[in-house]
Amino acid sequence: MRGWSPLTMVAASLFLALPVCAQGPDSTMMIRDLAHRVSDAACDAHVVLLGELPSHGEARGFAVKAAVVEELVERCGFRALIFEAPFYEFVGFNAAVAAGAATPRQLDRAIGRFWWTRELAPWRGWLFQQARSRRLTLGGMDDQVSITSDFARATLPPLVGRLVGGSRAARCEESVRRHLFWQYTDSLPFDATEQRWLLTCVQDAQAGWGEQAERDQQIADAEMLGAFAGYAARQQEGSTAPGRDLGMYRAVMGHLQRLPAGTKVVVWTATVHAARAMTGGEEAPLGMLLATRLGHRLVSVGFTALGGESSMAGRPVRTLPTLPPGSLEARALAGGAGAVVLDSVALAALGALPSRLLGRTGAGDWASLFDLVVVIGREVAPAFDPWE
Repeated sequence: MRGWSPLTMVAASLFLALPVCAQGPDSTMMIRDLAHRVSDAACDAHVVLLGELPSHGEARGFAVKAAVVEELVERCGFRALIFEAPFYEFVGFNAAVAAGAATPRQLDRAIGRFWWTRELAPWRGWLFQQARSRRLTLGGMDDQVSITSDFARATLPPLVGRLVGGSRAARCEESVRRHLFWQYTDSLPFDATEQRWLLTCVQDAQAGWGEQAERDQQIADAEMLGAFAGYAARQQEGSTAPGRDLGMYRAVMGHLQRLPAGTKVVVWTATVHAARAMTGGEEAPLGMLLATRLGHRLVSVGFTALGGESSMAGRPVRTLPTLPPGSLEARALAGGAGAVVLDSVALAALGALPSRLLGRTGAGDWASLFDLVVVIGREVAPAFDPWE
């Protein structure tokens, strides 16, 4: 997309707004139209980052992202999808796929509670069939664990204990288990001493793996230990360990190295991580780190909404904060469209307007941060089944 001529991009920008109806089949048509425009622009990329608001709770944004993934797979030959979800769970899921034992529930729990919505249930079913048929490789990139991290809780404690060995094995195993199940008490808190012990156990397990493992054996164990070591390092009081975005970048690059050469990959993440340049924080975002390696082969797509409602992981529905009249979202939809896709030329023309793209409302050079931005007029909160 960044290889288009300026004249072509200006012409394209004139046609990137479309009306949207709020209910029924017209809403489905809107989602498909938005997805088609995004996938058209991203079809030739090597890696596509699909963001979402950091509230992780907007049903229409989810639906557009799911439709984009389908189009990139069906029309553009993408063969891998990496979620901003625990790395460990997809190790377990892919092992089950290889053994012919994977289940839809296992995939749902690997993807995580944010996207365990009724609206996405048919898409998750499609995703499972794609993975089971080996047409699509699925993965995670987050070193954090979640409430649905069954595989991490079952695998990491005994793995660390076995590799540490000796008199500290049982205590290290219990330390990892206590952390993954968050079983701290007033008499045994997660204080600086416990933080240091947890990290030491994981680092010693890494060293033990290097001494015990054969060259081509249990590579997944080493990657899980590496991810968990990065997570444990950030838990230290006053930590100066590399940030979460760098950990996700390393995980994505690991996936790219393991996949067949030339495999095209979609990354399902948050808009704040998808940014191609610094966003005001101290850490470089995932998109910036990937752009350094991939250049024009990376397409970054931000998602935002003018208003509406949101619900994160089944929590109470909340109204999105009101944006100022001169916001990016308001200006983009000023012509009466219910949704719009903005390319970098349109973003540059709008200028450094305030937006909620990164969460809190603030101005930014959006054209330098994103190749495309999807603006939805009114979001709706997704529906969640009761927690299991």
